[in-house]
Amino acid sequence: MASILIIESHPILREALRQFLFPEHQTVVREGWSVPADLEGHDLVIVDRESVEDGRVAGELLRSLQRLKIPSVWLHQGSPPSLKPARLTAAVAKPLEGPALEAAMRSLLENTSPLGTRRPATEEPPADDVPGSDPADGEIIELTEVVEEPGSEKPSGNT
Repeated sequence: MASILIIESHPILREALRQFLFPEHQTVVREGWSVPADLEGHDLVIVDRESVEDGRVAGELLRSLQRLKIPSVWLHQGSPPSLKPARLTAAVAKPLEGPALEAAMRSLLENTSPLGTRRPATEEPPADDVPGSDPADGEIIELTEVVEEPGSEKPSGNT
């Protein structure tokens, strides 16, 4: 479960994002952004670029996110904003599509450790994160029902 800060000025979209992320993630919503302290303690920030229309505020927010190494997803209309570094940022066009938002969030969150530091690309994945170790990776699981017939008992070995 990730802690996600949503900065969105439109109340309906703000609530839709909160509902979309529930229950997999803990969310905090804000109409706007004012101080860097608002960002601390979050694993990811979703920012509607229109919510921080002033270019100076958007630039300051982006610099604060980069300084704190908090990944961010920027929602935009029209041409995508120029966001660097790409390993900490992603842009998703509006109107929002669930799979596009999920893919952007997943790519940013998977490359971030719980302490907010990026996992180097050369580091081996954790043992529980090895591809193919999860049945969801395409492996078929066969389920079998074990039925014992009445009156058939296993020999106990004590005779």
